[in-house]
Amino acid sequence: MLETVKSISDLKKLDVKQLPELCADIRAKLIDEVAVSGGHLASNLGAVELTVALHYVFDERDKIVWDVGHQSYVHKILTGRGENFSSLRQKGGLSGFPDCEESESDSFNTGHAGTAISVGLGLTKARDALRDDYNVISVVGDGSMTCGLTYEALNNAQASKMLIILNDNNMSISDNVGSATLNMSKLRVGRYDRNKEKLKRSLLRIPLLGKPTYRFLRWCKRRAKLRYVRNSYFDMFNLKYIGIIDGNEIKDLVYYLTRIKNNVTKPTVLHIVTKKGKGYFPAENDPESYHSVSGAAVNVDSMDSSVAVGDTLVKLASECKDVVAITAAMSKGTGLDGFKLRYADRFFDVGIAEEHAVTFAGGLAKGGLHPFVAIYSTFLQRAYDEILHDVALQSLPVTFLIDRAGFVGADGKTHQGLFDLSYLSQIPNMKVWTPSTYSELSQMMSASLSQSCPVAIRYSKTLSEDSREFTGSWNIIRQAEERRIVLLAVGSKMTEAAQAAVENIDGVEVVDVTTVKPLDGHYLDSIGNGVGVITLEENVLSGGFGQSVMAYFADKTAVTVKNMGVDDVFVAHATVDEQIRANGLDAESVKAVVNDMLKNR
Repeated sequence: MLETVKSISDLKKLDVKQLPELCADIRAKLIDEVAVSGGHLASNLGAVELTVALHYVFDERDKIVWDVGHQSYVHKILTGRGENFSSLRQKGGLSGFPDCEESESDSFNTGHAGTAISVGLGLTKARDALRDDYNVISVVGDGSMTCGLTYEALNNAQASKMLIILNDNNMSISDNVGSATLNMSKLRVGRYDRNKEKLKRSLLRIPLLGKPTYRFLRWCKRRAKLRYVRNSYFDMFNLKYIGIIDGNEIKDLVYYLTRIKNNVTKPTVLHIVTKKGKGYFPAENDPESYHSVSGAAVNVDSMDSSVAVGDTLVKLASECKDVVAITAAMSKGTGLDGFKLRYADRFFDVGIAEEHAVTFAGGLAKGGLHPFVAIYSTFLQRAYDEILHDVALQSLPVTFLIDRAGFVGADGKTHQGLFDLSYLSQIPNMKVWTPSTYSELSQMMSASLSQSCPVAIRYSKTLSEDSREFTGSWNIIRQAEERRIVLLAVGSKMTEAAQAAVENIDGVEVVDVTTVKPLDGHYLDSIGNGVGVITLEENVLSGGFGQSVMAYFADKTAVTVKNMGVDDVFVAHATVDEQIRANGLDAESVKAVVNDMLKNR
């Protein structure tokens, strides 16, 4: 069936009775191809029927905004990109998220949770101002209902003609937490659901009359829901509420969407329940592990920074009762699952609410505890104001564990951790530490307990297994008897590139920069006149480590400084190695810069 559907116009030629077969074909394609390319599998498997129904009912000029966008794979397949789907998340191939440059069918670039209703509302107001007449549909997962941005948008959405689809699978990445999702659960479950299933089973056992009776009662229920059902959770925002319906039942979805399409006169919520990982037993059984899967070429046996973080944090908690841990809906990804099991009363998962996580940590620290806040680099950006005002301003002892820093590979532009050194280094009272080995990471976590100020420990997914000590000073990992050039490398990949680049070049010293703020003034002062300095960082050059070093030597004209990092660009999806090469940070590129500097000394 899928072979005949190359576009939305092809989809609309099908009879609704053919849609279940199409959904089965799409699900099979997802399982086969995402297993190779890697990507967000479970969330897309659960959204197959929803995506097919949306495109079947609505017009191509209507605008669908996918919250986060990690569930947009089916949308890509149906909007003319199915034949290129095997290029997903590869260099030059399809993005793993909506991308307006990739296709006009993508209404907005998304990659972080909680944005879809705000974007949809903006599109709605623009449509009305320009007297246009397309529909706007924001597809929001229940995990995003914990985002403050979602509530701000709901509060502002009155009298706007838009459709909000709440795709409710009781999951974000880890299990959902908090009162908002408990309220969703109250809508989903209870005596009504149990009695409904009991009645359905009883009717279907009756020969001849059972099935038509069940269909008639279901029709009556649908009509009643469309006209009469109210829900106080959304009523307080003055939104029309319709639900709850089975989001993996394609015919039901088409029924409701068809009747809603031309009858939206105010913000309307269609509440559906889907099964994350639908149709693939391993993903249904363990949706968190299959939320995002690695491609076949990835070495799954390699050590992971999150493991080192989790093990160290459990050890520190056993030694210090003041240690607590906070995450924003990513306990497994940040390595805190073991801590959660061992110290449940000292573990806090706040949901997808990074701003709250940071201010909450400030309150904990002010109250006498030492919080460790574990958040990916790309998501911590959302809490910049809270870091500055609610932690650093009072110099509160909070340790930020910043995972997935630097290049992140296939997740691409929306997820790169290439800005943290710049924005964190500008904040007074903040220390920024940058391990390149697992041993340094563990020692930094321990050392942060003795600090009376916030500490940001920034690290990539994998680090070197070399054993190095963290003393607060930089580590010289290749010493030169007669220094002509110094390579100051930040992080594991940059130290590895630096060492490989100068393996056969004399007079070049390689330094593992363990502290970006403060700089190691003692080492920098030891660099004599005539020595060249090259800085290497997986970070944008603007405001980064290299510029801090250049400023340090501003009045020392006899020292030449060359910065190597990421230019003023958003880095697209590719492998990490490809991104490093494309940005001139691989060993060959470093070697060329070293030789050029030696030639001109």
